[in-house]
Amino acid sequence: MDSLLTEEAHSSFETKEEPEQLFNAGINNGRDKEDKEEANQQVRKDEDENQTNDTSEETVEKKDNKKVYCVICEKESSGAHKCSVCDQFVHVICGSYSEDSEGFGLEVTCNLCVRKNQINIEREGAKFGQEQEAQKMVSLSNSRLPAVDIGTNIVVRVPDLD
Repeated sequence: MDSLLTEEAHSSFETKEEPEQLFNAGINNGRDKEDKEEANQQVRKDEDENQTNDTSEETVEKKDNKKVYCVICEKESSGAHKCSVCDQFVHVICGSYSEDSEGFGLEVTCNLCVRKNQINIEREGAKFGQEQEAQKMVSLSNSRLPAVDIGTNIVVRVPDLD
């Protein structure tokens, strides 16, 4: 059997079932995460279906019988806050928010969306910087070399090594 375990870890197993139990535990952890995501999706679906003139606090009381998980830390959440970008449940401490607002229904942006936004800003800055460098290179080339008409013969010096 092929294994990514070290010899030391492999020799520490006392029975043949231990590696299998370890493997199944890893699979179950993945399933737990999927189950949490499905639970969050179901709560959002139920919330959309029951969208009446309830206040936000009453909606959370209805959700108490269903488990809601934070998209960042994957721990159980009260469901009081959702990310303003991806609409996932999030703890206030697992996101960022403006200092001037507070309380229930606070507009929170999860750390994943904040990071995606920062990455996009950096990418735009890098693209702008590359465009500026290209313009500098073209203007430098145009100032050193005169414009030549099409069909004009020119002499280009080739280095001795070539």
